[in-house]
Amino acid sequence: MPINKQNNRIWADSQPAIGIETPLHDQKVLVWCAISANKVYGTYFFSENVNQHNYLEMLQNFFWPKQVRTAASEKYYFQQDGATPHTADAVQSWLKGKFSDKFLDKKMWPPRSPDLNPCDYYLWGHLKSVVYNPIPSTIDELKANIEREIKKISKNILNLVFCNLEKRCHLVISAEGGHIEIN
Repeated sequence: MPINKQNNRIWADSQPAIGIETPLHDQKVLVWCAISANKVYGTYFFSENVNQHNYLEMLQNFFWPKQVRTAASEKYYFQQDGATPHTADAVQSWLKGKFSDKFLDKKMWPPRSPDLNPCDYYLWGHLKSVVYNPIPSTIDELKANIEREIKKISKNILNLVFCNLEKRCHLVISAEGGHIEIN
């Protein structure tokens, strides 16, 4: 962890014998999940920053085998947000090949539309509100809390989330693609 020594100021008559160094940046967990009206797919923890290569590898080796085993997998559409690894040509091509017309590619979905992405308007906020109880003292504890809380999400809640998505989509259509207010 980098230490920000430039901002280290000590106001004392003499040099202190002991200093306490704190990291400049907190440790982070990069987690991926997908959700449907019936199931949460994941969790997948990235060990490094996400790029198009490790994201595509995760889709191929982690997500796709789980998705294919789902009884109604052919009914599902696949939608992502506009994160750079998600919109890379290699990722878009692979997803189009796997999901065909059930893949909502980057040209079909409005950019910067978190109000139309269930992971953005439900999942991440929900997880942030519950994974810090108990407060994790290590990254492994945080990962365990995330996994525990994801397992607690019921099919009923997921169904409500997707009913809400349908309502949101109808609002956008009614507004002819314009701004909408979510109650």
